[in-house]
Amino acid sequence: MLESHHDEEGWSPQGPVTELSYERNWALLEAAAFGRLGVSVDNKPHIYPVNYCALHRVILFRTAEGSKLHDLLANREVVFEVDGRTDHATWSVIVDGTAQVVDDVDEAAEADRLPMPHWIPTAPYVWVKITPTSVTGRRFLRHLEVSRHPGAWL
Repeated sequence: MLESHHDEEGWSPQGPVTELSYERNWALLEAAAFGRLGVSVDNKPHIYPVNYCALHRVILFRTAEGSKLHDLLANREVVFEVDGRTDHATWSVIVDGTAQVVDDVDEAAEADRLPMPHWIPTAPYVWVKITPTSVTGRRFLRHLEVSRHPGAWL
């Protein structure tokens, strides 16, 4: 799917769907703080929940030594997903990209000033950034009548 500069209305089997613009996707990413990091190691997918910040069109999160860091260093091509709900819609933004440990001192210092919770204050951590190769998102309207036709899928 190409990244668009305009929201585009459409339809899916779930009902009305809007393909979100690049700018709207980033606005949603910047407003949220919790997402899911997807990695693949030895053809086995792993998903990790992470607190994050979106800054300068990259995704930043902290992690300590462990399976998450090991997995993303084994295969730096990752996917990152954020979703949310409003009273009338559900949305999801997907970021495909490349992950790397932040080793630039100035970049790490800027990241340290981000409003991120410290879950494990004694564990040494590193910052990881995801540089996007693709950012796409969709919004689905909710509260639609659901019909069920017995035997329709048989």
